[in-house]
Amino acid sequence: MIDPAELAAAQPDLEMLLVEMIASVLGEQAEPTGERLPPAVGLAVSRLVIQDANDGSFLGIEVRAEGTLITTLAATLLGVAEPAPDDMLDVIAELGNIAGGNVKSLLCHNGQLSLPSAQLVFEQSGEAPDAIRAAAGLLGNVMELVVMPLPAADPQTRWPSGSAQHEAEVSSL
Repeated sequence: MIDPAELAAAQPDLEMLLVEMIASVLGEQAEPTGERLPPAVGLAVSRLVIQDANDGSFLGIEVRAEGTLITTLAATLLGVAEPAPDDMLDVIAELGNIAGGNVKSLLCHNGQLSLPSAQLVFEQSGEAPDAIRAAAGLLGNVMELVVMPLPAADPQTRWPSGSAQHEAEVSSL
């Protein structure tokens, strides 16, 4: 299990990971920020889970951004004037997948990464008290990377085919 102190100590690394991901994937300049996402705006959220192979513990990962930012990014990346909601979900899911792989490399080398679950929401859910948040400002908006210990994976978590978690999922059906 990832120690909460170890997780807290990784916060500057998570900030740099987020800023570098934005620069390399999106081609946008971003700066770490203490700003938070506004509480009542449309958000695009990608959720993933890492399960530690050593002790079975879970780490949750979320990438969050305002819907207006994801709309702008989807339009740019996909070359469309008005991206559909599915386009926005694809963009935030891909950002979550990239961030999840980087968080796994940083904090849990031998963990299994779930598939991303993306959704458009209109309110933020509360964060766990031991959640670590990194934020970057870009294009006048904020994007967040939140990492938190979880007591268990959400039953809706989907795992890659061939993983032990996927096999357990299939056998329980």
